[in-house]
Amino acid sequence: MQPRYIITIDGPAGSGKSTVGRLLAAALGYLYLDSGALYRLVAWQAARLDLDLADAQALNAFLEGFQPEMASDSQGFHLWVEGREVTPLLREPQVTQASSRVAVLPRVRSWVTEKLRHWAQNGGVVAEGRDLGTVVFPQAEVKFYLDAALEVRAARRGLDWQKEEVTLPPEKVAQELAERDRRDATRAASPLRAAAEALVIDTTDLNPQEVVERCLARIREVLPAGCGPDVELEMKTG
Repeated sequence: MQPRYIITIDGPAGSGKSTVGRLLAAALGYLYLDSGALYRLVAWQAARLDLDLADAQALNAFLEGFQPEMASDSQGFHLWVEGREVTPLLREPQVTQASSRVAVLPRVRSWVTEKLRHWAQNGGVVAEGRDLGTVVFPQAEVKFYLDAALEVRAARRGLDWQKEEVTLPPEKVAQELAERDRRDATRAASPLRAAAEALVIDTTDLNPQEVVERCLARIREVLPAGCGPDVELEMKTG
């Protein structure tokens, strides 16, 4: 059986991680994991339960008993709570904003890390987030870090929110992204940064297919001969 590896994609919001992650996972026949969705899920459920996140004992009890179900397919990463799929609810702007505040909590970060490592224990995953190549999967065989100009990332995020019928002024979106960048980069627990061995890709002027092609080329370079994506896998991204 061909070995199945762990591939990580890190970077700030709007850099293209989710789209590239889904396409790359589909090309490789791998499982796609979205760590950001887990932070949004914790934020959403905590708000639903009116949980005081400053209460360490209550937070710990909540996380110990919180067992969402997960699935991944060509459409993305899906999460269920109590038999109900909640994935669409997690993309609302207020949930996204709350998730970056939840993400600074070490106990929440350890819970997300535990979930991701459990789901990736057999390899064969493309996992995207902000600390996957540095903290969650430091042993990952291939690592990427995506970035883009702030105005481009803001425009992309604005388009995403329009699909959810949420409209915010472009300057407001850019302001919120800049603040989130600051929080992510300066938090004490697992700050956002590129792993030393990660291939950094500026996606400002690239479309998702072009980014995926660069990722596939890198995978061929890094993985042992015969274990990288072949021509057939590359064609699946078209």
